[in-house]
Amino acid sequence: MMQDYYLIVFDSTHAAMAAEVFFKNMNIHVKLIPLPSAISTGCGFSIKVLPNEVKVVEALLKRSELEWSKLYKIVKAGSSSKVEPWTL
Repeated sequence: MMQDYYLIVFDSTHAAMAAEVFFKNMNIHVKLIPLPSAISTGCGFSIKVLPNEVKVVEALLKRSELEWSKLYKIVKAGSSSKVEPWTL
């Protein structure tokens, strides 16, 4: 069964890659993935965050100098997905 997950969207590929390195250096399990077609903003890449990492990622986003543009929650519903805003 697929689970819900969260996305951090960036305006540049450089910012997305820098964020991936930042989180991995903090031992946070994230994954750089192509932006889903349902989201038409950003550079085309996003960071996928699983629910068990959300609280620590939120805290780091608030106090870091990472350059991100939007946050989304992807809610799985059967074979489809629903995109919702994710607010800090």
